[in-house]
Amino acid sequence: MSEQINREKRILSKIDLNKLPFKISPNNFFKIYEKMFQNIKPLFKYKEGEYALKWCLSTNKRMRVFLIIFEANEEGYEVYKESVSNKLPEFSYKTVAQIIDDGMKKGYYLNLSARTVISTDKKIRNIRPSEELVVQFINWSIDLINNLTNFQKKLK
Repeated sequence: MSEQINREKRILSKIDLNKLPFKISPNNFFKIYEKMFQNIKPLFKYKEGEYALKWCLSTNKRMRVFLIIFEANEEGYEVYKESVSNKLPEFSYKTVAQIIDDGMKKGYYLNLSARTVISTDKKIRNIRPSEELVVQFINWSIDLINNLTNFQKKLK
């Protein structure tokens, strides 16, 4: 039992409770965190079937490629295979290009011009997420915010 208490103390010493949007004492943290985890856990379970967001978040490499492409889309700047690869130096260009090519074959990524930047370079093939992928990610984000907000209301 003392091992568990020491373990919890070590974990708590590394958690920044001040970033939470509500006050919680270290003594109650694990009880409340368990409830919070149960509240958001359904968001991390994949639904049945093959769909864009599931594919994009299925591995660390795909997720990191997706986040770069999604950010570029939202901010309106150009992004292409080489620029994605440059932002992920721990992965080879071949790996990044293969992920993007696979996503394009599935229709999850598309070659579309950037929203705000107009390219004069005809060689640049800008990559953007499909409408389906954008909708799935935004809805997932809204579900996350909603679940956390509902959890916060339960604490009051």
